[in-house]
Amino acid sequence: MEEGPFPVNGWPGAPFPREAAGTNLWGGSREVPDATCHPRRLLTHPDDPRATPGLATEYARHGAWLFRWRSYPPLVVLAYVVAATAFRPVPAGGEGWRVAWMVAGFALGLAGLVVRAWTVGHVPTGTSGRGTKELRAETLNTEGVYSVVRHPLYLGNYLLWIGVPVLAGRPVAVVITTLVFWLYYERIMMVEERFLFEGFGETYRAWAARTPPFVPRLTGWVPSSRPFSIRFCLGRDYQALYGFVAATTLVELTRSVASGDGGGLAPGWWAYFLTGTAVYAVLHVLKRTGALEPRDQR
Repeated sequence: MEEGPFPVNGWPGAPFPREAAGTNLWGGSREVPDATCHPRRLLTHPDDPRATPGLATEYARHGAWLFRWRSYPPLVVLAYVVAATAFRPVPAGGEGWRVAWMVAGFALGLAGLVVRAWTVGHVPTGTSGRGTKELRAETLNTEGVYSVVRHPLYLGNYLLWIGVPVLAGRPVAVVITTLVFWLYYERIMMVEERFLFEGFGETYRAWAARTPPFVPRLTGWVPSSRPFSIRFCLGRDYQALYGFVAATTLVELTRSVASGDGGGLAPGWWAYFLTGTAVYAVLHVLKRTGALEPRDQR
């Protein structure tokens, strides 16, 4: 047994059977990594004698399925937060804490958007995509934000996820959201990390050994060799921005109706929502027309 990057807990360093030199786990050449891979094709070979047995394989198989549906768990969490707000519109600590909860929620959401934008704006094409049918990695990202954390987009997602229940003043919902996020995304991370090891071998192993999976280690910072592309960032991540705008507006509308505050949104909230909707519509049209494609070679 040799140490490898795909143990039962999903992070490099624990043992699993290594494949023969020059081949990947399923016997194919590792000299030229496949840029795309359907997640099920990667990890649903339980009869292969070289496959990792037990929970590692089961978790990876679950992650392959969850990868295809990773856009939907936030809707489940949002439904729970809305229901909790409708049942008890007063935030934890009482009405005097409402502004503090709201500021904290927006701050977390903004932090999540910044992390995602920072990540997407520097990555090359063919990586860190939003697709749900196949894993894709034409190159291994190890610079910029990827030099301090292996899954920066999921870190950004987590901050966006918990920003909504924090804004609603629901500490119990924050805990539940964290548990749901971890149980869901840990398995997806396992699938993605196995795919990267299959494609990039020792290069991936060295990067994973020095880079934490989720909590950034800032001492490992390596500047990105690619310039930041605002076009690329807006074209690939405007949905995340509008998702947060829509979710927070829905929570506030629910609170207003449930508490009897006139049954509607305050003018400031209407301006927030309509501005976000207009920005989303404009960016969507620009994306469709190709106007947000980066001009620099990525």
